[in-house]
Amino acid sequence: MEQRKMHTPSRADENFRQLAALFPRAVTETVDAEGRVVRAIDKDVLMEEIGGAVVEGGAECYQFTWPGKRQAALLAGAPAAQTLCPCREESVGKDGTPGGFDSENLWIEGDNLEALKLLRETHQGSIRMIYIDPPYNTGHDLLYQDDFSQNLDAYLAGGGQAEDAAGSGRLHAGWLSMIYPRLLLARDLLAEDGVILISIDDHEAANLKKMGDEVFGEEQFLCCFNWNTKKAAQGMATVHMVVSNHEYILAYCGRGNTFRFRGLDRDEKNGFSNPDQDPRGPWKRQYLQRLGQGLPVRTLVDPATGHVFSFETPYTQDKLDRWVAENRILFPEDPARYPARKEFLAEYPNRQQLVTSLGLYPTKAATEKLYRLFDGEKIFTNPKPDALIQFLVEQAAGPGDIVLDFFAGSATTGQAVMQQNARDGDGRTFILVQLPEPIDPRSAAARAGYRDICAIGRERLRRAGAQIRAEHPDAAPGLDLGFRVLRCSSSPQGEAPVAEGKEQ
Repeated sequence: MEQRKMHTPSRADENFRQLAALFPRAVTETVDAEGRVVRAIDKDVLMEEIGGAVVEGGAECYQFTWPGKRQAALLAGAPAAQTLCPCREESVGKDGTPGGFDSENLWIEGDNLEALKLLRETHQGSIRMIYIDPPYNTGHDLLYQDDFSQNLDAYLAGGGQAEDAAGSGRLHAGWLSMIYPRLLLARDLLAEDGVILISIDDHEAANLKKMGDEVFGEEQFLCCFNWNTKKAAQGMATVHMVVSNHEYILAYCGRGNTFRFRGLDRDEKNGFSNPDQDPRGPWKRQYLQRLGQGLPVRTLVDPATGHVFSFETPYTQDKLDRWVAENRILFPEDPARYPARKEFLAEYPNRQQLVTSLGLYPTKAATEKLYRLFDGEKIFTNPKPDALIQFLVEQAAGPGDIVLDFFAGSATTGQAVMQQNARDGDGRTFILVQLPEPIDPRSAAARAGYRDICAIGRERLRRAGAQIRAEHPDAAPGLDLGFRVLRCSSSPQGEAPVAEGKEQ
């Protein structure tokens, strides 16, 4: 453990230094409001240097803004006023030993705004994958969509936000001012070849897309994934006879714009099979005809039956005849239908299929699975499906990569990382950040002895680690199934202990 100063550097000062390094001719001196001589940037010289149009303050321009945005941005640049202090008694070693402190995985308890500033000192540009499930601003004045939530105003006040920026959970400005500085800091942590994935629903999806375009860059936007939370809304009655059964995950890549998903395996799950035991391997059916496109009409004759098939197709007659000779054409028994061809898996230059929608991951099933992990106790409602997050981890993070979740909740992301490591042995590590939100004393979790969500998340990781160890005995010795607990806390002036981060 190393000794570090209590306050992190000012982000604004760092930005000034970088600007001065790029355009030294624009650096000048002026007198501030208190009469002190300070360094400044000459706007006119800067405009000459960049050779582009600079919009003046009152001019009309396209922008995304809300009351409190400027102050929210200042929060991201302000120094951290806390440190990360180790909590060994709550930690778990790589092999599951209670109190062990050798794990590379981190559980950080505290305000994620402060935690992100501290992580910026040790992990800037080193996080391969960020996944967050922030509050959805559903109109209940709550931070999260569960029974263990804290009032949004209290949380924002605790994070340093002014009262006029906090607002109500029903107001867009309050939600935007909460998420904006955290995304600004997340951008600094994201690796150039990394990706950030943000869960959201219809309440703030449009605003989040605009904010993401501003923070990460419109050119860094990858896609908006759709995933179904349930098959159907059975038994539900609504005024307009419509109900949502889906949520979204917005994906942005890092500045290098080189990130790519792993892709889906082309196998029997993707339509490939080998029912006729063709020695060329698995194949799938591809139809030859293209109706109504004005394409040339070609003719094929089935060598076995003599049936003649004429159809519009983009393929040349020579290519079609060659496929017949190579026994690639699938002729139907009915002459009124159209032939198809075999497309072999082995011939694909890219063995991976593109990722499109995410499919069905029922939240009800995820809740029941978590209940079983806690011996039937209804500890936490509506967690994100661990299978969904595990799929994202598999697609986005590889050997030795760091996965960050700074709205950790019940630690679904941590469990997903451990499960995927057990499957492929890639040795990813996770960093989870969660505010110790107090639990409703009337809830089942409180009756079971849990005082806040952090206690639930840590216990979930302990139980999940033990379960994975039992299910994967061969892989378990090399797996990191533990976590170190660090707490954000204020310290006396001077030096304060900060847990050493994983440098890359």
